[in-house]
Amino acid sequence: AAVDIQRQLAAAFADWPFPLRVRVGLHTGAADWRDGDYYGSAVNRCARVRGLGHGGQTLLSGATAELVQDDLPPGVRLVEMGTHRLKGLNRPETVFQLWLPDLPNDFPPLLSADAAPGNLPLPPAPIIGRRREVGDVSGLLSQAEVRAVTLTGPGGTGKTRLALEIGRELSDHFPHGVYFVDLAPITDPGLTPTTVAHTLGLREGGGRPPFDSLREYLAGKQMLLILDNLEQIIAAAPFVAQLLAAAPRVKALATSRIPLQIRGEREYPLDTLPVPPPGLLTPAELLQYEAVRLFTQQAQAARPAFELTADNAPAVVGICRRLDGLPLALEIAAARIRILTPAALLSRLDQSMKLLVGGAADLPERQQTVRKAIDWSYTLLQPEEQTLFTRLSVFVGGFTFESAEAVCNQDNSVDLLSGLESLVRNSLVRQVDWGLDDPRFDMLQT
Repeated sequence: AAVDIQRQLAAAFADWPFPLRVRVGLHTGAADWRDGDYYGSAVNRCARVRGLGHGGQTLLSGATAELVQDDLPPGVRLVEMGTHRLKGLNRPETVFQLWLPDLPNDFPPLLSADAAPGNLPLPPAPIIGRRREVGDVSGLLSQAEVRAVTLTGPGGTGKTRLALEIGRELSDHFPHGVYFVDLAPITDPGLTPTTVAHTLGLREGGGRPPFDSLREYLAGKQMLLILDNLEQIIAAAPFVAQLLAAAPRVKALATSRIPLQIRGEREYPLDTLPVPPPGLLTPAELLQYEAVRLFTQQAQAARPAFELTADNAPAVVGICRRLDGLPLALEIAAARIRILTPAALLSRLDQSMKLLVGGAADLPERQQTVRKAIDWSYTLLQPEEQTLFTRLSVFVGGFTFESAEAVCNQDNSVDLLSGLESLVRNSLVRQVDWGLDDPRFDMLQT
């Protein structure tokens, strides 16, 4: 089929002033069929193999080459192109080019991930779900008028992991690279320019301000900067705006629990993972929900024999609902499957949050426990906002503005409107749609 595609396209466009060339990638492996499309690691690897090639070139993975090398079309042969690292995948691939005797076979070097500029770290595991979010934000950043997108959401929703996935998705669109700038360690907004400059490999010297070095270096470059964890240095937002103004082909993807509120910014609120609705569903049906899939995957990492069954499924669903589909909480809770059954874990979650400790050792300290993740946001609030946040915790199932005013502000000690607005902006309270004109708000159970 790949041979026919290349030959027919070449013949159809032979008399045109320009050719239409396509690149074809072939890989063999198991794939999942969901919602009218194929998913899974085999599909991703096939796309990455294709991404190595140029228009008119057909590339095969080692798995496919092994299967077809003794049964090729007449005159066609395979040429080994070496082993290449694939974008976003941990295992490299030995790649083969399909050599066609009647078509051009000389192409530039393969577009190996090793040659792509940038510093994106490899993820420890494939991302669970979030394909819609990856597509949405990638689409936004592909629009010429969008200069900055900020992923907002409560702590533990996976903003950093999503930003890295989007960066990998868009790496071909930014020829001068996608760079990940970790801002979590700094608390002084004035250090932001220096941190960005150091990430890009620029060094200060001669008393020159780091912004001047950045402006000169980025002029004319087409680059994506992932600015991770901006909330504790939100006062650095004007610097981001100035940097984008000075480098018109540079774009920013920020993660923050607070929007930057700069011109040209598009906020993208990141919700928790979908959880199953009430009702009886089979284990196969439950695994269509990303929260259940993430919990099951992490539980199997802790205890390889774990399986989602009809017996334990109600407890697993209860855990996912109790933890709001919050990825960080689900990952930490799933590690307890080493010693607890899902039912025992669920009963203890209802008693205490003390179980939600012991996140991955390579996570920042604020993500080692769910309580610390929430505290990270709480400490960024002003004292009167902390007071309002504490008082709002008495509501179960949400509240209206009027009920919050009646319960939380009897002593007139807080400005409810501005305080509530700040809590929503800080991703600690969320507005919910309930079909009536009066706004309604709630908190995550965690």
